[in-house]
Amino acid sequence: LDSDGVAWYSDFGSQFVGELDTKTGKVTEYPIPVVRPDAPKGSLNIALDKDQNVWLSMMYQASIVKLDRKTKELKQYAFPKDWTTVSTQASMISPQNSHVDGYVWTNNQETHSVYRFNTKTETFENKGVATDPAGKHISGYGMPTDGQNNVWLLEFGSSKIGRVDAKTNVATIWEVPTAGSRPRRGRFDEQGNLFFAEYGADKVGMFDPKAEKFTEWKTPTPWSAPYDAQKDSAGYAWTGSMINDHVTRINTKTGEVVDYLMPRTTNIRRVFTDNTTNPPSLWVG
Repeated sequence: LDSDGVAWYSDFGSQFVGELDTKTGKVTEYPIPVVRPDAPKGSLNIALDKDQNVWLSMMYQASIVKLDRKTKELKQYAFPKDWTTVSTQASMISPQNSHVDGYVWTNNQETHSVYRFNTKTETFENKGVATDPAGKHISGYGMPTDGQNNVWLLEFGSSKIGRVDAKTNVATIWEVPTAGSRPRRGRFDEQGNLFFAEYGADKVGMFDPKAEKFTEWKTPTPWSAPYDAQKDSAGYAWTGSMINDHVTRINTKTGEVVDYLMPRTTNIRRVFTDNTTNPPSLWVG
């Protein structure tokens, strides 16, 4: 959701980005050109920059898209042809802090390479596979950025999270306390803490980069398989289940965890808090 409470959505199998006016219910869909006709269509990650412009990662279309929220002008930027194969996949995009240094982070899921897009020159930079000083690698299914526009990697295939320094390109890697936690998606709060879903552990995690300290909260209902996590302005962290039809709210101050049963069978992925309402509310697809 943008700062006006308007909901934006990607489509996993079609070439458009959608806008939902939450006050009137009006839906508008903006078509996205096909740049690789023989490749599967559709996008995955969707995010906003500081100016509330909408960015998308175009998966097997091997490109990223920017939609100007005011003019509705759409620009598409394809990966360099010599970087692409039939399996090239732009799964993530992180423009949230691009105002800091002019870079939008993205990736190639095929090679686990981290890419940066220079918004001034409109060119890509391949930062390679994230590597720490000891030579250990980490990849990310979730790629949130912090206030310095360093990119963080949530490694869905392990129990690790990592940070790639935007200036040095050196990674730092931490092990989540719960083995088999499978960190998936997440975002930073206003205090600089990273909230993320632990898909394999039925937990929501928080990492304080300053203290290098983890905090974890267990969801009450088994098989919650949380996909994403975000904290709202009132201090509650939210996640949704892919499997058991529940939404979970965590009071990060008291530790109280509440499950809400959805009215129908569902599969929740991303979660977005709306801080324009009092109290804050939750939107999911």
